[in-house]
Amino acid sequence: MLVKHRESQGLPKPTMPFQLIWRRFEMLWRRRLVRNVVKVLADALGATLAVLVAIWMSGGPSGSALITSTDGLILAVAAVTVLAIAMCNGYRSVWHFTDGREASRFVTVGALLLAVLFFCRVTGLVRLPVVTALQIPLFTVLFCVGIRAVRRWQVEERKRRSCNRIALRQAEPYRVLIAGAGLSGAKLSRDILLTAPKGVTIAGFLDDDPSKQGAIVHGAPVLGTLDALAAVVDAQRVDELLVAMPSAPVEVLRKLIRTAEELGIRVRTIPGVHQLVQGTDLHRPGSATLHELVNGGPPPALRPATEDGRRVLVTGGAGFIGSHLVRLLLERGYRVRVLDHFAYGAAGLASMRDHPRLEIVKGDICDMKAVARGVRDTHGVIALAAIVGDPACNLDPEETVNFNYQATKILKEACTFYGVRRLVFASSCSVYGANSNGLLTERSRLNPVSLYARTRILSESILFDRQGDVEPVVLRLATVFGASPRMRFDLVVNTLTARAVVEGKVTIFGGNQWRPHVHCHDAARAFVMALEAPAEAVAGEVFNVGASDLNMRILDLGKLVASSVGRAVDVVIGDNAQDPRDYRVGFDKIRSVLGFVPARSLEYGIREVADAIRSNPALQSYQDPIYHNVHALSQRMRAIGVQDAAIPDLVA
Repeated sequence: MLVKHRESQGLPKPTMPFQLIWRRFEMLWRRRLVRNVVKVLADALGATLAVLVAIWMSGGPSGSALITSTDGLILAVAAVTVLAIAMCNGYRSVWHFTDGREASRFVTVGALLLAVLFFCRVTGLVRLPVVTALQIPLFTVLFCVGIRAVRRWQVEERKRRSCNRIALRQAEPYRVLIAGAGLSGAKLSRDILLTAPKGVTIAGFLDDDPSKQGAIVHGAPVLGTLDALAAVVDAQRVDELLVAMPSAPVEVLRKLIRTAEELGIRVRTIPGVHQLVQGTDLHRPGSATLHELVNGGPPPALRPATEDGRRVLVTGGAGFIGSHLVRLLLERGYRVRVLDHFAYGAAGLASMRDHPRLEIVKGDICDMKAVARGVRDTHGVIALAAIVGDPACNLDPEETVNFNYQATKILKEACTFYGVRRLVFASSCSVYGANSNGLLTERSRLNPVSLYARTRILSESILFDRQGDVEPVVLRLATVFGASPRMRFDLVVNTLTARAVVEGKVTIFGGNQWRPHVHCHDAARAFVMALEAPAEAVAGEVFNVGASDLNMRILDLGKLVASSVGRAVDVVIGDNAQDPRDYRVGFDKIRSVLGFVPARSLEYGIREVADAIRSNPALQSYQDPIYHNVHALSQRMRAIGVQDAAIPDLVA
């Protein structure tokens, strides 16, 4: 009866005792305490082997009169090794992966073990040759790292076999397993059955509720509990796991996702499933239904390019950088889809609305329906839209954090669901904040001193958290300047230039703070290069965007503006301003990896803006709110009310 019950649930039949033992071991391994005990024993074994090898190389206990109490030495070295690794949080990290932090951790462990051995030797607690005392820490580190390397190889080999298995079965049905057989899972399965293309099938459900075991939901059985994931994946040949448990504890979700990733299958957590099913959204009006999300099916690979070129989505494409970027993409043969709220008008794209390869979607980037419509059928996404700049972010700090976090999360999940591989994200060098000790690189400590900078760090973290098949690339932009179809005069270079041309005077408050700069057209070029670069060069990487010679103090920048606008300008030095932002940034990484070198200097940008102001009378009213994000946003809030306002996407 037990075997028949297992067969009815789709679980493999236990025909061999070894299989039963192995499955029991897998169930035990999922317990954190058991895993930690095994890790400790493995490290202790590595330390034991290190002592034995070192003693053997010295001639053995009988070959060296100095070595005494071998058993005590082994226990001491194993204990110190385990304690040192535990003190370095070595058992809290992902144990089967190695990185630079893992290597530095073991250097610390080896140094500590060496110090303990020499202390014991000097104090007479143990008699040990100097060479052996040096060899023991070295071999201990090598064996412990080797154990982790073997574990990593084992996991990668399992993933490789899973990928090969999926590749061999591309012509077979694409099988989806749903975690959660409650209301959300049932609605999700129904929408998949109604809208998914031919070939997508539901293998079944997993649920911990005992009353649901063996039940049938929309024709698919509940195959077991969440702990049975590994067995069900193997038995049912599952290609993807959809997690539809909006009320489950975070730890349960993390464990489930980690297990699925180790099994080598795709895993997606549908954001706000219960809101989407009911036709509402947690944060914004204009929700999407699961029908819209599932339409087209979950593609295992990118769709092929169309005859007119690959399609790219640009959020905030009508903005200061976006209007340059859209033109560059069209010139390179791309089909471009722009998602923008047009809160600052349509000047950025007004001259190209009728372009045959340009598609414009008006919508809010926190509107799931608009984002789903924008992301679908695209090969890459460039995310420029956000609430940008300190003054704009400070209008409503709570709304700023909510908006930037929610928008990034929605975009990331939409890219994951629709199989978009490349996601290029606009961040800011302001994340370095008050940090004036030399040129800052992508590995420098982050020290945000503004709400805007903190939201950029939060958004970066969202992108790199469980990135899955998405290839996120983060570009930390220097302070942008220059002329654009959508002009801005709330940027330091443009503001000083406008005042110099219109008023014949620039006032500098403080002026000793360093700032990096980059022209808006060069910034757009950087996004194109990041979009087209090979994955092995840019996936999961952060790049500062600018050039070292464009770092300049504010006071020197004011003097440069005065000498470049082509008329006599007075430079007035005011009192020191209370501005903690002070940083110089290095850009060697983007130059060496992407070959990016800015083509437009500060002098070029200043003269360009000055000529634009002189030739266009409308730009001489540079204080008009349409040219200032914070003023336009403030007017919008006052007009429609902060509580009911749908915050527009402000373009960096």
